[in-house]
Amino acid sequence: IGLDRCLLIRGVFMTAPAAPLALKNPAIAGVLAFLIPGLGHLYQRRFFKAFLFAFCIWGSWWTGMAMSDWKALQAPAKGHAQFPVVLKFAGQCGVGSPALWALYQADRFYSPENVGTNHILDQADDFPFTGVAYLREDSGTASGDIAGRLFIEPTQGEYGETMSGRMVGTIAGQSVTLTLDKRLTLDAPIRASRTIEVKGTAIDANGQFLGQVQGRIPRSFTNWFGAPLTREEEGEWHRDLGKFQELAMVFVWVAGLMNLLAIWDAVEGPAYAIDDEAETKAPPPPAA
Repeated sequence: IGLDRCLLIRGVFMTAPAAPLALKNPAIAGVLAFLIPGLGHLYQRRFFKAFLFAFCIWGSWWTGMAMSDWKALQAPAKGHAQFPVVLKFAGQCGVGSPALWALYQADRFYSPENVGTNHILDQADDFPFTGVAYLREDSGTASGDIAGRLFIEPTQGEYGETMSGRMVGTIAGQSVTLTLDKRLTLDAPIRASRTIEVKGTAIDANGQFLGQVQGRIPRSFTNWFGAPLTREEEGEWHRDLGKFQELAMVFVWVAGLMNLLAIWDAVEGPAYAIDDEAETKAPPPPAA
């Protein structure tokens, strides 16, 4: 009886023909799998594989990005492509949506308009600010680290539109309000840094020079995530992270390469063969 049962189980699992999968539109599935790992298989209602690919690929990708301080995603731009950057990006671009975003950010980063400026705001705004103030000794306020809020508004200067500001915060526990003249400047809007460097000149009520103020305000997520690194920023990145930077890049590359397999599976179906011999076998000739 035991042998009969074993043979029966073997017959069920080893010889039974597998039903062909309904892959829907393979082209759509491939595009969805490229853009968002797991989405192509979800479209095909292959739920286990959708979860498996999404978990493995996004897990590797997010791990690498977190380890790299969210700077591993770097894309070359037309006219600025260097072979090492192209080679690194080739391993990342298998995960489509972040790769396309990085290409968009690279074009913005290398645009002639992406330069430090003093008239980038269209309307008044305020930001949390941290920095340092270097003030004259007779200004009535000591120099030192400053924290508070920076109020910026567009204004008209001698040579066109510019910006002025007002810093409200504390220096060494002392409440201060500093007026910043029309030479207030911000660095390039598109950078890999999460903060924007700000420099300004503090003046008194009569417009007389009091000192210099410099610090940082937050940069919006869409202006720093996926942006290329400058040569100086990349040097600091390698120095700060050391071998973690290299390991992070491996995680991101692995995610991109794994998704190539997921795309292939979504387009061509599973790797095992379909036993359709019964469907293609010619019928026996009629009896004489």
